[in-house]
Amino acid sequence: MRRLIIGLLLIVSTVASAQDIRSSDRGDWSHMGGAPTCIGGSGCTERRLRVPLEDRPVIAVRFRAHDFFGTKQEGALRIKIDGNTIEDHLDIPKKGETFTIEVEELRGRYLVFEPARDDEVEVSEIAVLYGSRPRRTPGRDDGWDRGPRGGGGGGGRDGWRSYPAASGCIGGDTCGRNGDRITIALERAPVLGVRFYAHDQIGQRADGRLSVRIDDKSIDPYIDVQRAGKRHELDVENVYGSKLVIEAETDDEVEIKDIEVLYGRAQRGGGGPNGGRREMTHEGGCIGGSTCGGSRARIRIPIDGRSVESLRFYARDDIGTKAGGELRIRVDDEIVEYALDIPREGRTFTIDLKGLEGEYLFIEPAENDEVDIKDVRIRFAD
Repeated sequence: MRRLIIGLLLIVSTVASAQDIRSSDRGDWSHMGGAPTCIGGSGCTERRLRVPLEDRPVIAVRFRAHDFFGTKQEGALRIKIDGNTIEDHLDIPKKGETFTIEVEELRGRYLVFEPARDDEVEVSEIAVLYGSRPRRTPGRDDGWDRGPRGGGGGGGRDGWRSYPAASGCIGGDTCGRNGDRITIALERAPVLGVRFYAHDQIGQRADGRLSVRIDDKSIDPYIDVQRAGKRHELDVENVYGSKLVIEAETDDEVEIKDIEVLYGRAQRGGGGPNGGRREMTHEGGCIGGSTCGGSRARIRIPIDGRSVESLRFYARDDIGTKAGGELRIRVDDEIVEYALDIPREGRTFTIDLKGLEGEYLFIEPAENDEVDIKDVRIRFAD
């Protein structure tokens, strides 16, 4: 009898472990558990908090923190993955708040929380969102690689992949504990569409608005959420990215559910978006300044470790009244152009990248001014 009980416990443990792995593969948050931890100041015994990570790229970190200890209200956190700082100085309110920090697919052994000031901060409800594992047999997984609107899948599946665990209420006083955004880890394939149901029936206000983006690429910056609720369906033009972000744009509660993503067919022969081609293109976009997303806006193009020969694009700085547009070009952390001056009337630039290899090529503002970028072409070495 005892052996039978032990055997059943092992089976249950194995099934639970498999469910955790599948859940993680679906882009769900991995909850780290543990009691709330107080760090910093004179009232906390711990000087920092270290959370072990899986050997997978991290795309977002979520946690709750408050500065309810003592008379000072100067709590601030520094957040790192091993020695890489992902947030240098995050102010923590006394009443507490749920924070979501986006990460550029960093790997590491530990997620580290440290006080940025000499004041106590309590950290709890830590969760990590890992990037999706590459799939060995795209086209045979449920809801994967079936083309748009039923092109290639049997059994009535049309290529939409659902994320039920991501549903929830965000924003406002009632749902602020959940934070102000929903973040989903995306598969390594182009996104063709996003759809979800949203309503604004919580609380007295009816001012719910949402924005949707993939990494730094805006899909829809202004979605007015109806109080009675509505299903929103957004067309996406073959955008690759690591995460889908649905964010509350006002301080009002919005409930979101039935989130689905339509993936296109991943390119064959190259192991990624390049598909082994000598040249790839990107539509570009407007980045920087108050009109185009600020200094943190950027264009990020996955190059999957390939050797880049050259980059060509058209850029102009005739948006707004300022004429101080400058761009920084880098491959991962290696800067190729620190401050490329962009003329107001526009011109085409060709930059020699000297065979640099990396996971991503970045085009980002060097000054907080709007720059419009078009016709991006990346040429790879043979």
